[in-house]
Amino acid sequence: GEQKLALGDQRFPRLLQLLRAKCKDLSAWGLSDASWGLAKMQCRDEEIFQRLSARAQDIVKDLDAQGLAIVAWSFATVARKDEPLLSLIAQEARKKLDTFGVQNISNLLWANATLGMRSDALHADLLRECLVRLDEFTTQELAIVNWAFTKLAYPVGDEWKAAVRSRVLRLKEYAPSELSMLAWALATRGDYDPDLLAYLARRSMELMRSFTGQNLATIIWAIATISYKDDPSIDEFLRMSLGAIIARSNEFQPLNIALISWGLAKLSFKAEAAFEAMCDSAVQQIDSFVPQNLVQLMWACGTAGYRHETFLRAAARVAKRTIDQFSSQHQSNFLWACARLNFKEDVELLRVVAAAAQRKMHEGSPQHLSNIAWAASQLGPQHFQDCLYAVVSETSRRIAEFDPPSIMMLSDSLYEAKFNHGGEIMQVLRGQVQRMGNELFDLFTNGLPRPRGRGSQQELTEYQRRLRKVGLTTFGYEHTTSLFEQLQLAEGLPWQITEAMAMPGWTTNARRTTVARRYALRVGSRNIEDPGTIFTSAFASAAEDNTADFIVVWLGQGKADSPSTGRAGRSGDAECRAMMATHEMLKKVVLEEGSDEVSGSVAFHTSGVPCLSCVGVAAQFKRHYPRIRFCFTFMNRPLSEREGVLDDAPAMEPSMFSMAPKTPRRNDSAAAPRNNGASQGGAWDKYNPGYR
Repeated sequence: GEQKLALGDQRFPRLLQLLRAKCKDLSAWGLSDASWGLAKMQCRDEEIFQRLSARAQDIVKDLDAQGLAIVAWSFATVARKDEPLLSLIAQEARKKLDTFGVQNISNLLWANATLGMRSDALHADLLRECLVRLDEFTTQELAIVNWAFTKLAYPVGDEWKAAVRSRVLRLKEYAPSELSMLAWALATRGDYDPDLLAYLARRSMELMRSFTGQNLATIIWAIATISYKDDPSIDEFLRMSLGAIIARSNEFQPLNIALISWGLAKLSFKAEAAFEAMCDSAVQQIDSFVPQNLVQLMWACGTAGYRHETFLRAAARVAKRTIDQFSSQHQSNFLWACARLNFKEDVELLRVVAAAAQRKMHEGSPQHLSNIAWAASQLGPQHFQDCLYAVVSETSRRIAEFDPPSIMMLSDSLYEAKFNHGGEIMQVLRGQVQRMGNELFDLFTNGLPRPRGRGSQQELTEYQRRLRKVGLTTFGYEHTTSLFEQLQLAEGLPWQITEAMAMPGWTTNARRTTVARRYALRVGSRNIEDPGTIFTSAFASAAEDNTADFIVVWLGQGKADSPSTGRAGRSGDAECRAMMATHEMLKKVVLEEGSDEVSGSVAFHTSGVPCLSCVGVAAQFKRHYPRIRFCFTFMNRPLSEREGVLDDAPAMEPSMFSMAPKTPRRNDSAAAPRNNGASQGGAWDKYNPGYR
C-alpha cells in the first residue's frame, strides 16, 4: 500500500527527474540508498537503473561491504540482471570479504541466486566464510544462504550440509518462510534426511496459523519430492495441514493448489475433504490456471481417485480454449487423468486433445506417447483412431528411444484399444515383448533361487541381476496374464472384481496398491480359512527386503537390490505383504501341527498389475507349496510409480519477494555518513530489525 502511494504521489516524477540528472554525482552512500529506495517501491524505471548501473560501475571501489550488498539486492529485487555490474560487484566483494557482516553475505548471495548469477570464485569464498561464521547466522540468514547455494546449484559439499543441519537443529524460532526455504533446499538437493525433515515439520506445526498458501505448498512439495512420510511428525503435520487447506483454500493461488494437491496425491495421503476444498477454490479461479497448474491438479485428482464434477467441467472448458498452449507432456498427463477419472462425457474435449496431441506428437517422449495410447484405450478408441495411428508412426520412427517399460505400456494400450493398423511396427513391438517374456519364464522357473538361508549368495545375486536386466517394473496386462498361466499362478477360483472392491479398506488411490486375499487350506488334519483380508502397500526398508524368506528384488535401474535410504523396498508392496503374511501364517501352523502337508487354495486380487518382484515371490510361493492351487488376478491399471511419467512436477521454488532477506536499509536513527559511504561503525552498520 505504501509503495503504491509513493509511486502515485504527484511529486514522485519530479524526484525521479532530479535523480536522473544527479545520478552521475551520487556518492557511494547515496547510490546504495537510492537503489534501495527505488527497489523497495518496486520502481522499475529503465533509464534510471541504467544510470545507477553506470554510476555504480564507476565507483564500485568506493562501495563498502554493505553498499555492495545493497546495490546487488536492489537490482535483484526489481529483477534486473545487469551482468557487467554484478561481475564487478563480485570482484570487489572478494577483495573486501573480511569486512562483510553475515547479513551482507546473505543479501549478496540472495541477489545472485534470485538473478541466477553464479560466480564460482566469489561463491567459494563466501562458502568458506559462512562455514567459519555459521554460528553468527540468524534463522533467516541461514535459510537464505542455504537456499541461495541450492538455487545456484553450487556444490557445497558434505561439510556444509552437516554444519547447516547442526545449526538448524539448534535454532528454535523460525518464520514460516524460513522453514519453507529450508525444506525446499533439502528436497531440491535430493538429500534424504528424515530427522531434519521431521524437525522442520514440528516447527511448521507450531506456526501453522501463520502459514501462507505458498509456505504450506512448499513444505508439502518437499515432503512428497523426498517421498518420505513414515514418521509421526510428518503424519501429524500432514493431518494438521488438511485443516488449514480446508479452512483457507479460497485464499490459495492456482500454483499453491496445484502443488499441494500434487504432494498429497504423491504421498497417497487420504484427503478427500481437502481435495473438495481445493477443487471448489480452483473452479472460482479456473481462468487463472496456466496449463501446467491445471494439469497438475487434474493429475492429483486422478491419482487420488477424487472426481469433482464441477471442476472437471471447468477444466475441460479451459483445456479446449487453451489446448495450443499445452505441451506434449501436458496433453499426455491431462488425458491420463481423464482416463483415471473415467471422464469421457465431453466428446468434444477428447477430440480436441487428440487432434492437438497429433500436432505435437514429435515433441513427446516415449513415456508420453505410451500414456496417450493408454488413455485412448480407456476413453474410447473411436475418438482417437488418427491419434493412435500417429503414435504408432512416431514409435516406428523412434523405436530405438523406447525403453522396455514404454514398449510394454504401449503394447498393452494398443491391445486394449483393439488397434490393428500398425502393420510391421506392431510385429516389431510383439517381437520385443516376446523376447522379454521368454527371459522371464526361464528366470521364474530354471533361474528361481531357493529360499533365503538355503541357497547360495551367488544364485541369489544372479537372480536379482537377471530380473533387473530385463528393465521392466511390470510385464503389462495382457502378458502378465499369460505368464501367470504358464507359471501355474492362475488356478482355482478367482476373486470377482466387484467383490474385492467392496471389501472394507480397498483404496482407489493410484499411488497405492491394494490386495484382497482369501484362502481355504488344510495343514495336516487342520482346516484354516480366511474369507477375505485387505493388504495395502506400505513403507518397507532395505533390511526388511533382505530378511524375507522369499527373495525380493529392487527394480531400480539395475542398481542395488534395495536402497538403504530414500525409497521403499519391494517387500512393502501390497502383493508381497499378502503373500509373505500367508507364508508366515503357514509356517506357524506347520510347526504347531507337526506336518508339512499343505493343500487347498489361495486367491489374491490386486488393484494394479503386480511388479515383477512380486511375480517372482508368487513363483517362489508356488514352488514352496506345490499342492496349493494359487490364483493371482489383477485389475488392468497401470502402475503409476515411475517417476517422471505421470506425476512429474516442477520444483516449488520460493517466491522472490516472500523469501527476500531483511530489508537492507540502515537503521533509521543512524546519522547518514558523509565520507563517500565509508563505514563509521555503530548504528550505521545495523539493519532495521522490522522483519517479522
